Amino acid sequence: MVKLKVKVGPKGQIVIPKVIREKLGIEPGRYLIIDEKDGKILIERPDADEVVSWLMANRKRVAKDVYRFSLEDEF
Repeated sequence: MVKLKVKVGPKGQIVIPKVIREKLGIEPGRYLIIDEKDGKILIERPDADEVVSWLMANRKRVAKDVYRFSLEDEF
């Protein structure tokens, strides 16, 4: 297990260190799943089937959030 300290930027962004990106095969433009569990942030690199399953299970909530946060232009 690799543990590294990262700093949250002014826009709430973090950088995933290169050593971890390389180990997990995370490339620019790749989508990740971010979740919270028991006060911890979980970041997962899903495969395509997982993304489709997650979207199917959460499509109503996602659509509501897109509308609520006015994110239509982001998609």
